[in-house]
Amino acid sequence: MTLRLIMNPTSRSGRGRHRWAAWEKALQQSCVEFECAVTAGPGDAARLASEAQPDDTLVAVGGDGTISEVIDGLVRSGTPDLKLGILYAGTSPDFCRFHKIPVEPTAALETLLRGNAAPIDAVQIEYHRGDGSAATAVFGCSSNIGLGAAVADFANRNRRYLGDTLGTGIGVLRAILKSAPTDMTLEIDGTETKLEKVRHLVVLKNPHIASGLKLNMDLHPSDGRLAVAAIHGVTRRGLVKLLPGFYSGAAANSPSVFIRYAAHVRVRAPSSVSVEFDGDARGFLPADIRILPQAIQLVGGSDD
Repeated sequence: MTLRLIMNPTSRSGRGRHRWAAWEKALQQSCVEFECAVTAGPGDAARLASEAQPDDTLVAVGGDGTISEVIDGLVRSGTPDLKLGILYAGTSPDFCRFHKIPVEPTAALETLLRGNAAPIDAVQIEYHRGDGSAATAVFGCSSNIGLGAAVADFANRNRRYLGDTLGTGIGVLRAILKSAPTDMTLEIDGTETKLEKVRHLVVLKNPHIASGLKLNMDLHPSDGRLAVAAIHGVTRRGLVKLLPGFYSGAAANSPSVFIRYAAHVRVRAPSSVSVEFDGDARGFLPADIRILPQAIQLVGGSDD
C-alpha cells in the first residue's frame, strides 16, 4: 500500500502548508511508503486522484474543497478498492466533524496510519456551467442553491482577514440583502413539489453546512440518503431572524424551512440560480443530485 498525498498549498489562505513539514517528518519516521503531489489550481486534486493505482490510499491534505475534489477523482477512477484518508489543513472542518476524523495534526496522522476504513456515501451532482454546458461532479458535504455561491465567494476572499466564522457570517448577511426570492420546482424521488418564493435551498449529506452553520438533521455517513432543506415564503427580515437558528441547528424546526429526505433530487427554476457545493461556486440550475451509497472507504470514518 502506498499513501498518495494530494496537497493543496493554498488551503487556509496558504497557512495550511505549514503543517506539511511535521507530517512529512513523521511519515518518514514511520517507514510507510508515501508520495506527495502538490496541486497547481482548481481541478488538479480531482485529476491526481483519478490517476491513482488500485492499492493506493489517497490522502487529501487541505480543506473541504480539496477533500471534495479528491472524492470526485476517487469515484471517477472506477477503482472501488481505493481508500480515502484525510490530513486536515483547512479552515472549517465540516467533513471531519461529521465523520469524526481528528483535525489535530498528530491525532490525524495517527488515524491515517492505523488505516481502519468504513464505507461512507458520496453525492453526485449534474449542473450547468456559465456557458450553458452540462457538468458532473461528486462531492461529500452539501450543495447550496441560491445564496451559497455569493457567500462562498465573499468568505473565500476575506476569511484570511476576518476569520472563518465572521467572514462567512458577513457573507451571509451581504447575500441576504442582495437576494431575491424565486419559485423552484423540486422532483424528490420522483414526486414533484413546487415551492414559491424560495430564498435558499440546500441539499445535504452532512448537517454541517459551512463555518458553524448547520441543521439538526437525521443523517448518517452511510445511510443512503440526502436531506433537502428550503427556506421559502419569508422576507429578507424574516431570513435574518432565522439566521441564528442556522448556528444552533434549530432552524430545521422552523415552519419556514421545508424539509425532506431523499435519495435523488432534481431542482429547476425559471430564472438563473447559482449552485455551490463544498465551499466553491460551480455553476447554475437546473441540477440533478443523487446519493452514491457507500461509494468511498474512508480511513478513520464512522457509520455511527
